[in-house]
Amino acid sequence: MKRSVFFVVALCCCSFIFAQQASNSSTANHENRPLYFGVSVGLTVDWFAPHSDSLSRNAAKIGFIGGINLDVSLNKERIVYFSTGLLFRYLQGELSFTNEYHIMNTSLVVPAVRTYQTMYLTIPTGVKLRTLPSKNCVFSGKLGFYHNFKIGGNQFDNFTYHEPYFITTEKVKNRDAALFAESAYIGLGFEHALGNTARIFANIDYSCQFYYFNRNAKNEFTGTRFRSMVHSLHVVFGVMF
Repeated sequence: MKRSVFFVVALCCCSFIFAQQASNSSTANHENRPLYFGVSVGLTVDWFAPHSDSLSRNAAKIGFIGGINLDVSLNKERIVYFSTGLLFRYLQGELSFTNEYHIMNTSLVVPAVRTYQTMYLTIPTGVKLRTLPSKNCVFSGKLGFYHNFKIGGNQFDNFTYHEPYFITTEKVKNRDAALFAESAYIGLGFEHALGNTARIFANIDYSCQFYYFNRNAKNEFTGTRFRSMVHSLHVVFGVMF
């Protein structure tokens, strides 16, 4: 958690530096275009941060994010942009808790690990700051919100039954994730111009999903409601036109 806070602070400082550089320019920037359309794809590292006594964070998992992006200039210097688009996000995460299982007429109360797999359609809305191009290179800082709409996913449990037997339950539809979840994001990017028509780019972003579970998600053994945030690091590559 301390590393995440340090990372966010560092990104905020870098974004402030970019903004200062932009404000020092008094001439219009004709090298940055007023509108960019992009396609991006990348991997994510996601981990739960539970704030419920009955839950413990388990291993971080690899996910996916990709889709189309749209940046629209908000000032004549073409430094400040409104950023949006439509993304597909696949999020995975694990949580540990004590649960009850029934096997061959036997009731077992054991520590278990539940894996959640969730697919979202995500609409980002935010602000992106771009530096003036220098030798075909542009640096950017961004912040905003992800509006996540669940479109599918699964969940399943793992637990030990009289060692050394390791049991995985059948995958079922993800019934615990909320249908809508809000996230905040902040990030840094690098762009390289390919002539006057296209740019390739790479971003590293941090996002915090404020909540994951719906109101009905709970531990059926203890009756305790599940509550958790989700932290994510994104490494994304793409091309803009």
